Amino acid sequence: MRVVPQPDSQTREPVRTLKPDRAPADTLEARIGGRWLLYIGTAVLVFGIGFFVKYAFDNQWVTETARVVLGAVVGLVMVATGRRFVSRGYNLYGEIVAGGGFVALSVSTWAALNLYGLISRPVAFGLMVLMTAGAAVMADRLVSQALAFVAVIGGFLTPTLVGGPEDAQVVLFTYVAMLVAGTMYLVARHDWRWLNLVSYALTLLTFVGWAAAHYTAAKYLPTQFFLAVFAGMFGWLYLQEWRSADSKNKVVPVLVLGSIPLLFHLASVANLVDHSLAFLVYVIAVTLAGVMLSVRVDRPWIRLATFVAVTPVFLAWVGNHTASSWVVAGAVVLAAEYAMHLAGVWERIVRQPDPWPRGDLVLFHLNALALFGGLYILVDANWPYSTPFLALGLAAWHGALAWRLRAQSGEAAVNGLAAAFAMLGFAIGLRFDDWWALVGWVTEAGAIYWAGLRMGRAWMRLGGGILLVAVLARFVTMDFFDTPAGFAAVWNPRVGATLVIIGVMYVMSAFYRRFVGPAAARRDGEYAALLVGANVLAVLLLSVEINSYWRLRSADDATASLALLASLSMAWGLYGTALVAVGIQRRYAPLRYLAVTLLLVTVGKVFLIDLSQLGGIYRIIGFMGLGVFLLLGAWLYQRYRDVILGA
Repeated sequence: MRVVPQPDSQTREPVRTLKPDRAPADTLEARIGGRWLLYIGTAVLVFGIGFFVKYAFDNQWVTETARVVLGAVVGLVMVATGRRFVSRGYNLYGEIVAGGGFVALSVSTWAALNLYGLISRPVAFGLMVLMTAGAAVMADRLVSQALAFVAVIGGFLTPTLVGGPEDAQVVLFTYVAMLVAGTMYLVARHDWRWLNLVSYALTLLTFVGWAAAHYTAAKYLPTQFFLAVFAGMFGWLYLQEWRSADSKNKVVPVLVLGSIPLLFHLASVANLVDHSLAFLVYVIAVTLAGVMLSVRVDRPWIRLATFVAVTPVFLAWVGNHTASSWVVAGAVVLAAEYAMHLAGVWERIVRQPDPWPRGDLVLFHLNALALFGGLYILVDANWPYSTPFLALGLAAWHGALAWRLRAQSGEAAVNGLAAAFAMLGFAIGLRFDDWWALVGWVTEAGAIYWAGLRMGRAWMRLGGGILLVAVLARFVTMDFFDTPAGFAAVWNPRVGATLVIIGVMYVMSAFYRRFVGPAAARRDGEYAALLVGANVLAVLLLSVEINSYWRLRSADDATASLALLASLSMAWGLYGTALVAVGIQRRYAPLRYLAVTLLLVTVGKVFLIDLSQLGGIYRIIGFMGLGVFLLLGAWLYQRYRDVILGA
């Protein structure tokens, strides 16, 4: 019997099956032949058909009805042909042909309505919806994302293609909502997440286009309803994308869909701000939703973001509604806003007393300041003399809050006490004139700085320091260097307010020394900045007081200007010498450096200015006084040389 040799199993060629659309490798040749030629060929065919039809139209070969029917037949044939190709395995080819067919059907319907008037708008709208639904069904059955894009884009173009000049807000946005829901269904079945982004972008364009053409203030209620519907739908999509396990592919959808809350808020404010009652309801509803969501997912930054988004707009509204008829409503909403944010912070304290999240720390202070600011606007416009009592009441409330929380959360007690001190500072400032208005802010700066030291939060110390610098910058620009009418030396608001600010700076330095330690504080620039800054402010105050005193007497006393120069030299020399003594006694070099700088500035002033302008007794007083102080300072440096070098 003859034995037929079998091929070696190790050398046998494997059986390969190739789909008609696929090539073993995505080479340049495969891309050109399989894709580019398909795209170009389809486009050329569409142009060719268009040229033929135009030629036929120009030569009156067919009637208007026949033209529309011919376009519809071509579209249907292309859809059927594309479906046939897909069923045979030529997926890409069939999808492109079918998509072109749906486009042809849409163009034919548009022409029948707008060019020839063969059908009414409702009929055209129904046909376009039917074509959109057909494309969506075919995309779903063929699992074709390309056809799905055709369906979605065609669906959103339908109102533009067949809509008239009249406003149909409810019908339009109901249709768009159904279209978005259908898109969400396709995406859920096939994970075509980019389709949601297309739907989102086209919804925004549709809404903006309608608003530009038809929006009026009278339509605020249905407008707000549909804003909420779309925000809810796309917000749900955002949460789904955020929870997706596919972290690599969710970045762009999350970033794009993450703009939903901001856009919804901006559109809602623009829609409701002229309708006060609806606006107040919106403010409360959004704040409540933000706080509840932050508690539900345990994300303190959400309630802080809600505060930042809502409160500035609401305070602006309060500033424009200070009439007595709005005082109660404004105050109630202010209290409700404050209470909701405080409740969110409190809930976190109950579950986890310490440490506080950074977002809650910032929110706690901003919330207290916003409550005071809003109530101040309302009270000052109607009962201006009651504003200090308002600040005292809020100070008492936050003090009681700190006392209530002292056993439960040390950080809560510290921050409650800081807020109470800030309100007390505002009360002092409001009791007097404009010079004292900044006392509350400098007290708040010191309180935040103390809280940061107490809790070991460097960023809070930085925030308190920045606020202090801002207060000082504003303070010295409030006519600080001018002589006010009715000036009385020493006993005036400028001196009192400045001394309070200097005192706060000394208290801040004392707290820093206590919490950081004396040795560490002496080596730290932060401690030096507070002490040096307080002394610089004291020198400025001394100088402007002397200047104001002699300027008022210049009209009656010809020697007042000479006395001013001599007094400044004497005062600077005395202060510089005193600083030398303090710097040596405390063995602290920055104070001595400031003292030497001040003495050198005084010497320069004496020789460059005083020598040329002073004469007689004033020159003698200026030079002899400065000489005595310089000698005393030099003696102190010599006497305590070992102390200085030892330090």
